[in-house]
Amino acid sequence: MNAGAPNLVTGGFLPGEAADLGEGLRWLPAGDRFCLLELGRTMELGLNLRAIQLANRLVAEPMPGLIETLPMFISVLVHFDSTVLAPERLRDRVAAIWREVAAEADVVVPSRLIAMPACYLDPWTRACVEDYAKKIKPIGDDPAFVAEISGLPDAGAFARRHAFTQHWVGGVGFWPGLPDMMPLDPRCRHSIPKYDPPRLWTVTGAIGVGGGFTSIYPMNTPGGYHLIGRVPVPIYSLDTRLSPFRTRATLFEPGDRVKFHAIDVREFEDIEATAARGAYRYQIVEGELFSLSAYRNWAEAVADSEAGGALPW
Repeated sequence: MNAGAPNLVTGGFLPGEAADLGEGLRWLPAGDRFCLLELGRTMELGLNLRAIQLANRLVAEPMPGLIETLPMFISVLVHFDSTVLAPERLRDRVAAIWREVAAEADVVVPSRLIAMPACYLDPWTRACVEDYAKKIKPIGDDPAFVAEISGLPDAGAFARRHAFTQHWVGGVGFWPGLPDMMPLDPRCRHSIPKYDPPRLWTVTGAIGVGGGFTSIYPMNTPGGYHLIGRVPVPIYSLDTRLSPFRTRATLFEPGDRVKFHAIDVREFEDIEATAARGAYRYQIVEGELFSLSAYRNWAEAVADSEAGGALPW
């Protein structure tokens, strides 16, 4: 653009530098069609619920030119048409909604519960790790490593603990349909270092853990999370015979809760074949609400394992 020429894209306004919108919210420009709203610097469930709430309220009363919102753990990416919606007008709307959200003592968001079969300690992810050890860097058994670093007696104990809790989907992205999840039961939290360097490939459906999170790999991709199992059903698909994919290509959305249940190799293969025929039925409970205050009360009550009852690991 020539010096002094008008900015025809945004009607004379360039978002330019980051802006503080108050109550801890920062506006970060991301080109002329996106902005990133950063709620904080710490991965905390309360911030994630407020990110989801902010994203939902922005699209509940859409402004002309607002295309979509994508909440992640502590941020919201906003996609807008800057030839229709001036950035400063969008910024004012975001600030007004955020003041409402930040002032609320409780945050309540819609939340589905999705049951997910999981073959823990499976042969497919083991082959993936063995290939990495052969071609990239020597590495031990992933499930044994995550168990040891978590202070558990063996890989089976980690798998039982992983399946014991519901996992909160804080965001979906990085790869199409990939969920970033955290365990809701405070007794099931983990902190796992990532691969260095990462793998060149990861089998589709692999369950990986890294940092405090769990992810499911939606396709064969590179990756750095340690692998503990595999799911037999798609989480990203263009096959509209499977009911979750009739209106979109991804299974998960922010605010979902996932409960894994352990299956063996034979069950995995049977379910995989059923899904390939388009006959698998996902178990999804719709219409529930998740309250931050109710969760915090429950989490405090079970933080002591004795208060929460006997644990299966």
